[in-house]
Amino acid sequence: MRYANHCALLIAAAMVTGALAHLCNNIYRTPERVVVKPERQTVTVADREQVRVFVQNNYPTYLHNIRLSASVEGNGVSVSVEPDVVKVLKAGERTSFTVHIKADGGAPKRQYTLKLSISANEIGFRPVEEPSIEELRRTLTHPPGAGSSVLAAESLVRLKDAAGLKWLLNVMMDERAGRDPRSRAIRALGKGGAKESIPALRGMLQHRDGFLRGNALLSLGLLKDEPTIFYNMFKDEDEFVRACAVAGLALSGVKTKEVIDWLMQALNASNVYVRIACGWALSVHGYKEGVKALDAAFTTNDPMQRVMAGDALVDIASRQ
Repeated sequence: MRYANHCALLIAAAMVTGALAHLCNNIYRTPERVVVKPERQTVTVADREQVRVFVQNNYPTYLHNIRLSASVEGNGVSVSVEPDVVKVLKAGERTSFTVHIKADGGAPKRQYTLKLSISANEIGFRPVEEPSIEELRRTLTHPPGAGSSVLAAESLVRLKDAAGLKWLLNVMMDERAGRDPRSRAIRALGKGGAKESIPALRGMLQHRDGFLRGNALLSLGLLKDEPTIFYNMFKDEDEFVRACAVAGLALSGVKTKEVIDWLMQALNASNVYVRIACGWALSVHGYKEGVKALDAAFTTNDPMQRVMAGDALVDIASRQ
């Protein structure tokens, strides 16, 4: 994946009201196999604000002593990062840092640029920069399991570039690909807003793998497909699929008491992926219980679980 080399967080600081910060969403560059992705592109800072920045290790080995650095050019805005260091990040694992931004009362009314950099023992120190479409396309040559290709393709879809859509659809349909890259590709279609993929996603609802069926429902929910699509899956034999049918309905915009109550109850399910799906849907409608469930799922050592919860958290934050 590519990461921010100059993905600038623009802060428009005002005397008392605060600042507006812009975070580049497509950040894959840094050593190419370390993904650095802020949870949202814009932040309004009234006195102080914080932004979570997700970091994913796409190397096939461990990274040690990972640090995220944030700096601002100019006076009046201070920036700090927590934690200072993440000791170890396993292959495929995702973690997060929190960037704290504080605009002083006397800050001049002008824009400030916050630059992000990432370091680890194995990769040295690298600035973060936003990739071009050509660079994103080149990333698609990496194996789907690397994770970087999926995020690059999602960004291309968001940029209305056909190469990203074609790549994600091919991974989704490839029976030789693993469950993890296929489910990532499915979610990326929904997160990227690829409405052209709705017919193919509907076709995945007949797949024998319930995990893929469920993720297709979540993606269809993000794309606001017709309610009947979700109702038809309410009685599926798979617990995860049933949860995703209700969650997908909620993601599509339905917020009845019956739907919310069902999702709330499902947050107690033993299946963590059920909790992630329901937490995602509840968070979209502003329920803190949903965010809490996603945070809990994100703080484990299971890479697949962390990536799915991270996908949900990034989507939720981008809506704010």
